[in-house]
Amino acid sequence: MATEEFVEQLLAAPDSASQRLLLEDHAGKDDGEISRALKAEADRLLRSNVQRSLDTVELINTWAELNEEPADQALGLLAEANVYALGLGDYHRAIGLYDQAADIYRQANMPVEEARSAIGKVAALGCIGRYEEAAREADQAETVLVAHNQLTPLTSLTMNMAVNFARKGADREALAKFDQAASLYQEMGEQGETGWLWTQLNRSHVLRNLGQFDAAIDASTLAWQRLDELHQPVAAARARQNLAMTFFVLGRYNEALEHLDHVSGVFLADGRERDAMLVELFASNCLIQLRRYADVRDRCLRVRDLFVRLGAPKEVGQAIVNEALAYAGLGRFGDALDSLEEARHIFAASDNKVWAALTDIETASILRQMKQYETSQTLALDAAAVLAASGHPVRQAHGLLVAARSALAQDSIAEGLDLADRSLRIGEENNIPALQYQGHHLRGLAAAKQGRLEDAIDEYKKAIAALEQLRGRIMIEFRADFQGDKQAVYEELVDLGLENQQPELSLEYAERAKSRALIDMLAFRLDLSIEARNPGDAALITELQRLREKRDLIVRQWQVQNEIGVRGGSSGEDTWQDSQQDVLELEKQITSLWHKLLIRNADYARDAALWQIRAEPIQPFLPAETILVEYFSVKNELVVFLVTQDAVEARRLGVKPAQIQQLLRLLQLNFGAVLAGGSTRIGELTRNAQGLLKRAHDQLYAPIQALVEDFPRHVIVPHGPLHYLPFHALFDGTTYLVENHEISYLPGASLLRYSSRSQKVPGPTVACAHSLHGRLPHTLAEARSVAAQFDGQLLLEDQALVSKLKDAMRECQIVHIAAHGDFRPDNPLFSGIALEDSWLTTLDIFNQRVQASLVTLSACQTGRSAIAGGDELLGLMRAFLYAGAASLLLTLWTVEDSATARFMENFYGKLADGFAKGAALRQAQREFFNQQLASVEDGIVAHPYFWAPFFLVGDPGAL
Repeated sequence: MATEEFVEQLLAAPDSASQRLLLEDHAGKDDGEISRALKAEADRLLRSNVQRSLDTVELINTWAELNEEPADQALGLLAEANVYALGLGDYHRAIGLYDQAADIYRQANMPVEEARSAIGKVAALGCIGRYEEAAREADQAETVLVAHNQLTPLTSLTMNMAVNFARKGADREALAKFDQAASLYQEMGEQGETGWLWTQLNRSHVLRNLGQFDAAIDASTLAWQRLDELHQPVAAARARQNLAMTFFVLGRYNEALEHLDHVSGVFLADGRERDAMLVELFASNCLIQLRRYADVRDRCLRVRDLFVRLGAPKEVGQAIVNEALAYAGLGRFGDALDSLEEARHIFAASDNKVWAALTDIETASILRQMKQYETSQTLALDAAAVLAASGHPVRQAHGLLVAARSALAQDSIAEGLDLADRSLRIGEENNIPALQYQGHHLRGLAAAKQGRLEDAIDEYKKAIAALEQLRGRIMIEFRADFQGDKQAVYEELVDLGLENQQPELSLEYAERAKSRALIDMLAFRLDLSIEARNPGDAALITELQRLREKRDLIVRQWQVQNEIGVRGGSSGEDTWQDSQQDVLELEKQITSLWHKLLIRNADYARDAALWQIRAEPIQPFLPAETILVEYFSVKNELVVFLVTQDAVEARRLGVKPAQIQQLLRLLQLNFGAVLAGGSTRIGELTRNAQGLLKRAHDQLYAPIQALVEDFPRHVIVPHGPLHYLPFHALFDGTTYLVENHEISYLPGASLLRYSSRSQKVPGPTVACAHSLHGRLPHTLAEARSVAAQFDGQLLLEDQALVSKLKDAMRECQIVHIAAHGDFRPDNPLFSGIALEDSWLTTLDIFNQRVQASLVTLSACQTGRSAIAGGDELLGLMRAFLYAGAASLLLTLWTVEDSATARFMENFYGKLADGFAKGAALRQAQREFFNQQLASVEDGIVAHPYFWAPFFLVGDPGAL
């Protein structure tokens, strides 16, 4: 029987006992061909199935035992070493096995085989940072292989030598070795195709480091696609991983994460824990840029633990660097510096000059943030010089940027400008938006310092264009975090526009900085729903639904014990931190899986037409007799824009956001006293609240009173903490603002276009109410009143099911929900309203289509949002606007059950009488606090706590 036929029969045998019988029957009948064929099969399987490769190693060992042949034993050792090195990442164990094989060959006087056994060892030594030892082994083996004209093993050795050069950051030397290996593989003809593809895979890594990005993408893509055609999924995944890393450097973060997600799945399916953890490390690079610091820290701790166990110092050091960047992003500079010092020691010990320099740049960046400018600049410039000498232009540019920032901070303008220019040239030569954005930003800062305001404006515009190109490539739900530390360039341009008497310019860039994720969702009709868009999504969707059902069951079993009569109560982060940790862990998993689904399906992030943000027009969508009042924070000081159909004006207010935050804290204390039973002190508490609201009026409205008082309708666009302020309750000492003006709100002025164009199709009304098992009895009467006035559908108590409400919302003109609500600042995706069977959460609404003219969420804090980067509001409000609601009636704080029911009856009565939504709200609030009632119990409604939590977001017009 031919060797090939025998091996095929052996591998097809049903179990190990059958395989041993076949080997025993064939023992002593060949001259080593079987062991070599099995070794080749084990190596081939290593690329696709680690466990089957190990099983084949056992066959070699059995064969060697039966034949008592040392050469067969050595082949088994080599095959096993390859599995531990290439498949499982256990390099120390692999090196021991390689050495055992080499000893056998040395004793048998087989120099070529001994040299061949060094090939894998060279790679394993490099993986644990023992580069000098690896070089000595490689030199000795290369001499023997060249002397004996061993082309195939010589090519493999050359590849491993190239990889080691790349690992230590010597990329030019690595590229030369890879090119040498590619030539050797080409000499081998068809037999060398797979090896040649592996060369392209590895070349792409060093081409990227050397700034040759197009060549890197071409090499990775060629290797990925061809290896996939050759049914080598693991090798194809490695090529795809390299492609992802190139996309990362180019700022194409979403594409990078999408590829890495696929690659991780391939590695995990094949039992390659080490490789999957490397993917985690690479993904953390992207997540750092997206400012997902908590996620980065968690990932890097896992990565670090594994590679410490495996004895892989470079990967340990890289994980520690990323940990440090996460700490820095969280403001923990001391921890960040300690981690960077630890990482640098690791890189220095293995003579990795490139990574030591990269670590120095990160250290310099933190020192700059700590205002140690001189030390920062010197360290960054020294590191940049090392990277320039090593042929790493893009990495050099990052060092130049840090040095430039430190120079400008010391008013060394000429030096800072020169450094920024050098970095910008590298960014433009390589088309890297991250470098272009920062380079133009620094040039703008320098021009502003020199009084060249027009030049500064031009540079800031270019910086923002590059920044928005970067931002447009990111999955929509990551954009707010990404924007978080990049507001300065917008603020500086807004500031210069004000200085130059260009309020339109300032307003445009204030808008380009605000609520962009929501505007993008509406403008481009992005789909964030949980549904499979390709076959690969099905398993993820199934797991998401399972986790959501598990969470809902636990939450329903654990019901917050609210105070009777309050549609909320113990809400917020503290409640959830004290609650069952498994709920929080489930929410973390659900969020992560949803984000993974969105990353996979973010095709819009590849569309260059969507990378350039433009401010939506405002004035064409402003009705007559309406003024839009938009606030914005510039360099820690509030400014206000006043927009009418005919003009745009701007004013600096001289008020800091922190002053408003202090007023809000005092208001919350006042409201808390009312909630705690302050009816005996209601007069005192009302006067105190009015005093606080007057201070807010004096700071935010009095300076513009003469400009706005003739407009009956005001649209308020808050900013930062002002989103939590009831502007309609601002008090001038005599009257509240809502007494003289109709007030509505928008998260950003650019949303005016979408709210005014929302469909207003006549349709039914649904009124849904749940009393939280009798603790909120007035919710039921409230819903009945709404349904009666509009002949609507009622969903009460056990009929108040999430599924029924979702079905009704798709076609209703009015949606009213009265129930217990919970605002989750720690995870706004799970802010929601408690119904009979589950919670209606933010995540649910992202999966819902709504055509309602009005959605009322008559529960506690339904209008509170977590304020993310770029003034993005995360919570129920954003989700309902995304889902299609034209307007929302929401609450700013915990509301009282009976007073809320009476208020809603009055409000809907006005709507039924034909009032527009904004006008109906104004009339309901005015009548509420103007009631002259005899009893103290009813009289307390005059306090703003009872009537002012309600505010209208979106279109204030007719139903």
